[in-house]
Formats: sequence, structure tokens, C-alpha cells
Amino acid sequence: MREVMVIRGSRKRNRLLCTNCAEGVVLVTIEEAVKMSGISARAIYRLIEEGQIHFAETADSLALICPATLLAKGLK
Repeated sequence: MREVMVIRGSRKRNRLLCTNCAEGVVLVTIEEAVKMSGISARAIYRLIEEGQIHFAETADSLALICPATLLAKGLK
């Protein structure tokens, strides 16, 4: 079964794709990742530090999260 999640935002931003995933997965902000996973930002940062989820950091030090690897953890 395949699930599609739509994320809408009021601001325009550059869409970055996860370079580790085979599919074109658009990275999301920490706030969006918190909403979709139901876990805290601190827990998400812990998963990043443990290498359990993919992420990228922008030039202005904004962390962007791969929702595919986050949701694959089955956290919600």
C-alpha cells in the first residue's frame, strides 16, 4: 500500500529532494516533521544524530527532514 501526504504552506521555499532516497522525496522543515510524526523536535534531532533518518542542512543552518525515513519509523 502506498500513502501520499500533502503538505501545504503559505510561504514559498526552495524544494530540496532527499539525496539518499531513490524516489523524489521533498524534504520538510522540523515543524512540518513534528506535525506529521507526532513526536517532538528534540526526538527528531535525536534520530538525526543517531543516523536513523535522512536530513539536509541549508546554507542558513535550517535542518530539513526526509519525511519518508521519518514515517518509516512508524512513530505516529
